[in-house]
Amino acid sequence: MVEGFLRGGVGIDSRKAAPGQLFFALKGERVDGHDFLEEVAAKGAEAAVVSEGYEGPDFGLKFIRVGDVLGSLQWLAKEVLAQRGTRVVGVTGSVGKTTTKEFIATLLAGRYRVGKSPGNSNSQVGVPLSILNGSGEEEVLVLEMGMSGPGEIAKLVQIAPPEVALITKIGLAHSEFFPTGVEGIRAAKAEIFSHPHTRVGIVPKDSGVEGKKTFALGDISADYGLCGDRIFEEGKEVYGVHLPFMASHLRENFLGAAAVARNLGMSWEEIGEQTQLLKVYPMRFERQEKNGVVYINDAYNANPISMRAALMNLPKPVEGGRTIAILGEMKELGPFSRPSHQEIGKLALQVVDQLICLGKECEPMVELFQQAGRPVDHFLEIEALREYLAAVIKEGDVVLLKGSNSNGLWRLLA
Repeated sequence: MVEGFLRGGVGIDSRKAAPGQLFFALKGERVDGHDFLEEVAAKGAEAAVVSEGYEGPDFGLKFIRVGDVLGSLQWLAKEVLAQRGTRVVGVTGSVGKTTTKEFIATLLAGRYRVGKSPGNSNSQVGVPLSILNGSGEEEVLVLEMGMSGPGEIAKLVQIAPPEVALITKIGLAHSEFFPTGVEGIRAAKAEIFSHPHTRVGIVPKDSGVEGKKTFALGDISADYGLCGDRIFEEGKEVYGVHLPFMASHLRENFLGAAAVARNLGMSWEEIGEQTQLLKVYPMRFERQEKNGVVYINDAYNANPISMRAALMNLPKPVEGGRTIAILGEMKELGPFSRPSHQEIGKLALQVVDQLICLGKECEPMVELFQQAGRPVDHFLEIEALREYLAAVIKEGDVVLLKGSNSNGLWRLLA
């Protein structure tokens, strides 16, 4: 049984090495795990999976030599999952993957022993690690599956074939790798349904993916609809629910999660009981109040869909307060960058009093505000923005922090 290798956990980061761990010496673009074997050994790791070409010392570690370290990590995860017989839920999409994954796990916990990907561990490395570092006692494992190019999700479902698979909203994310834009992204996301083991596929009704069960807000013609606080299933009103949030994108994430729970046998009453436990994931439209200012921290990542959702769901400031959007540039949009930033700039003109931008690619938004004679500021460095912010923000304001992960806008709240 391969489970014997997993007693001390599995790792790839020498900084997090622990006693008894099995370490995979992955070679990346910037660092090579083989260079950190001494540190891993000093922290008590038991064994290391290394390339068969490695000729350095073992530092007291038991070596498992392989031709492909990453491939071996993925193979081990696939074997372990198959031996455990754990049911898998797969989640992908352009926005809301992590929030939906968390919602699914919370709902399913009302009936099952549930495991889930930690954080947004959704890559060719993150998914195998999520499997291998589970307890092994899970009845259902909810795995987020991400991609930056075609074929990557297809590889993940070979490792962890989902019984039920869900796609959240699809839009321009990583579009520099997809010259056909949303069409190519849609096809790549739909790879999550490609394994013959997948029994049910669930998608937003407007996704453009055919032949799957659908969910939608305000539309009872979808398989699962949410109108106000009333849930509809196959066109019939079936349940009344009180959700701990009002933002439309979070409500849509909930509805997708509820559809998954229904297709794993949960009743609406069981689902309803679990909704009171739902929480917004950190830096995903997270409300924080500081010195009388309401901050909406949605700074984990950004693309046109999530930018639009954040802007459209901002709470109203108190009388005398302003709505201020601090927007970082949206990365990896390639030829779609300028029109995407223009689109968001036009929407921001309608819903915010002042715009503050970070990053060169924000220039189209800045230009729109300047042409309209509206308050706008543009920064290329976050520290300069921080100094400016301290002098501008006042009690009663609502401030949105939204941008690509590399912008680091959450640091403004530190």
